[in-house]
Amino acid sequence: MARDRSRSPVGASGSLKKSSEEGPIVPIIDISGLFGDDQAVKRSVAKEIGEACEKIGFMVIRNHGIPQEIIDAAWERTSDFFAQPLAEKMKMKTEDEEKYPYGYSAFGGEVLSAGKALEKRDSAESNADAAPVGDLKEMWSIGPKDAAAGMMPRQWPEDPAGFADAYAAYYDAINELARVLLKAFAMALDLPEDWFDDKMDKHISALRANNYPDQKGMKVPAGSIRCSAHTDYGTITILKSGGPGLQVSKDKENPMWHDVPFIKDAFVINLGDLMRRWTNDRWSSTLHRVVNPPAGDAAAWGRRMSLAFFHNLNKDAQVEAIPSCVSEAHPALYDPIVAGEFLMLKHLASNGKADPDAHLTKRGGA
Repeated sequence: MARDRSRSPVGASGSLKKSSEEGPIVPIIDISGLFGDDQAVKRSVAKEIGEACEKIGFMVIRNHGIPQEIIDAAWERTSDFFAQPLAEKMKMKTEDEEKYPYGYSAFGGEVLSAGKALEKRDSAESNADAAPVGDLKEMWSIGPKDAAAGMMPRQWPEDPAGFADAYAAYYDAINELARVLLKAFAMALDLPEDWFDDKMDKHISALRANNYPDQKGMKVPAGSIRCSAHTDYGTITILKSGGPGLQVSKDKENPMWHDVPFIKDAFVINLGDLMRRWTNDRWSSTLHRVVNPPAGDAAAWGRRMSLAFFHNLNKDAQVEAIPSCVSEAHPALYDPIVAGEFLMLKHLASNGKADPDAHLTKRGGA
């Protein structure tokens, strides 16, 4: 397995921070073996994936099987959409986020607040008394097309031409990749390969495009960052990134940040909090962020785009500690919870309407 050797722990303001450990932290895994019939090869890849899930909750995957033309079409239409005037994009802003939590969100419209205090500590330019600043990005998203998932029908912009077709094809291809990865997860957890299947046949997964504008000549507000530190909601996130800047930290207190390798033809995979809870904390959902370009490098980094597929379970799926993750030495840490309720707790926490860790409250209230 090839592993990236680069590491550049950079703070939100571009200042260097000393890493807490030497060597690579996010592995690069070739998953081509998951698409064949050789069970020994599948199990070998699944073992690598399981080790990454346990150690860091992040990995970069190559040879993922998604046709390049599907990726390119979605990428080009995304770029075209964000290039439109703001007034045109604002036509796609949802009128009721509770009913339709998708559509367009303008620049600075989101603060992933669970990690905002960390960003203030990291930035030498931040002011502790300053009002929170929205993340330096704009977004567009869609949900599932299956009416059985219980979500409203997708809403599409009139322009650019071909947008809906490109996004629908990309969503379906990434969802199939998620299905393949979850089969590997099952093998890594000593479960039947199809163990997850009936828990995601009416899934409520979301596809989000992020646009981080070029910061050359931009006056960046003190304490602001392209995407503040956070963990994700659901089972896994599959990210197609258009440039550097993504960092991870295993530590929530005084975090040491590590660059996630940027490989153009690869996807970044990370676990969400639901998978952490489901595996009884055996696997990790890891804090991550997208930093601003280091001082003097704004022109070289330029604009950054990404496509993030947030894989979620069926709304009514019961999330109870996976049997292979529970033993006498490691009893269940969490009470059972319905997946939809879990996601709502996380959503409320991200908006400051619930305790940041309410969705990870352990038995006995710990």
